[in-house]
Amino acid sequence: MASVSNIHISQLATTIAINLPPNNNDINFYMTAPTYYSWVGLGFGAQMANSFMLMAYPASDGKHITISPRLASGDREPQFDRSYRVRLDGNSTVDGSYMVVSGTCFNCRSWAGGSLDSNTNNQPMMYALGPSTASGTSRIASNDQGVTLQKHTAYGRYLMSTIQATGYGGTGVLTSIDNQVNTGTQPVNTYGTNSPNGVVIGDHDTLGLAHGIIMGVATLVLAPVDVILGGGRLLASFPLIHAICSLFYLLLLIAGLGTGIKASAEYVATQHFSTAHQVLGFIAFFLGLVLLGLGIALHVGRALSSAGERGIVAVAHKWGIRFLWVLMLIEGGLGLQLAHASLGLMIGYIVFAGASFLAVVFVLACLWCIGGRRSRTRDGVRTAGIVDGGRGVFNTTPRKSVNSRKTSGDSEPVIIPDNRHPRYVEPSNGMGTLNKVLI
Repeated sequence: MASVSNIHISQLATTIAINLPPNNNDINFYMTAPTYYSWVGLGFGAQMANSFMLMAYPASDGKHITISPRLASGDREPQFDRSYRVRLDGNSTVDGSYMVVSGTCFNCRSWAGGSLDSNTNNQPMMYALGPSTASGTSRIASNDQGVTLQKHTAYGRYLMSTIQATGYGGTGVLTSIDNQVNTGTQPVNTYGTNSPNGVVIGDHDTLGLAHGIIMGVATLVLAPVDVILGGGRLLASFPLIHAICSLFYLLLLIAGLGTGIKASAEYVATQHFSTAHQVLGFIAFFLGLVLLGLGIALHVGRALSSAGERGIVAVAHKWGIRFLWVLMLIEGGLGLQLAHASLGLMIGYIVFAGASFLAVVFVLACLWCIGGRRSRTRDGVRTAGIVDGGRGVFNTTPRKSVNSRKTSGDSEPVIIPDNRHPRYVEPSNGMGTLNKVLI
């Protein structure tokens, strides 16, 4: 009888088998899984924390396989450990719609935090499959053994007989097994009602998904509205709407920051918060807090009057809102790239974000033109009022005919008929033109 312990998970079309050579600490392994999944992994232990894993995915040429020995700490992404030596044999390849992984892990029966019991019929084991391209995740094709892997979409546990797996045979025995025959045990139901057959299918990175949805709504829905309402003239007309929109905007930023921090802690590439997406995210959040403070100062100080609209605080608030939105548009693209989103999703985001940006620019330009025309009209009216006692110099409306009045000292005003025109004549007393009198 072959010294093999294997399991076939029909729901996932996946087969896993091992062989334990006697008198050493090596492990011969064999895995096949559909290329529908981005990666396949075999874990030694009852839970992810402190377990040892072998994770495989297509190499950069799309034909060969990259194998990565990793150690898991808590519920975080297992981290590549170069102290373990793994060799793949010639059977390892991407064969049509399947990944075939066959090889030997040398001195891998013990690791920091655990070990493999070589004399039991109930050795706890785990398996997992990475998210598929159908879920919006781009296919992994890398030679990097430390590449970031997205959270599994299917996983399960089973018990393996290491007694049955111990013996000579090597990887050749493993690759000749019948995928439909299990010499090990079936997946065990350790997840309650979530795994009636011992398999969990449809598991997703819920934190990352929540973060993406929250920030998508904030960036592509609320932010454009906030930018338009904060443009000055509309702000003076609808201050309450702008305040409510800004409040929801800030709440979404807080929720996005919280889910982003929590999700970042699960992955090796993001747990140090040093990626461009994370750094810009923190900058955007604190800029949002500053803009909130400026907005409150504007309202409390009644600076949104005609004079306040041109104040430095109002200008900083208005342009700060616009800069924050542009920063968040860039943030969205960096986030999709960090999440290994599919090319179609990336293109869709770029098109939608670009269209939103152009639409907002167009609306702001229209508001500026309308406001400038009204301002020029008001300025023309004011200028006309200064000249000619408040009557426009180009005002051709005739004055109403009124009777003139003339007073002399404290005497009663004398009415001069409208058809009488004053004229000057020389007096007969010879006083000259200096003594002109009005008759």
